[in-house]
Amino acid sequence: MRLFEEILSAAGFDEELAGGAKVVLFAGKCGYFENVKSISAFSDTEVSLLLKRGEVHIAGRGLCVARYGEGDLLLKGEIERVELAGGKV
Repeated sequence: MRLFEEILSAAGFDEELAGGAKVVLFAGKCGYFENVKSISAFSDTEVSLLLKRGEVHIAGRGLCVARYGEGDLLLKGEIERVELAGGKV
């Protein structure tokens, strides 16, 4: 079971949330994203991710993909902002 599914299950949330945007930020120095289908835009200051449901935009400095596979992405760098298309996370 993946990290977010374990958290949602323990908190009693339904399965509908399981496929949505999920991100954990670590003191603005890196971010872990689940349900990533593809990277739609990338530079060292901006990254856009297409998710199973929706899109996430990340802004910062020195951004680089540290790991990407099986729907998970680890983004390193100084993350300053994370936004869902249509609203802030």
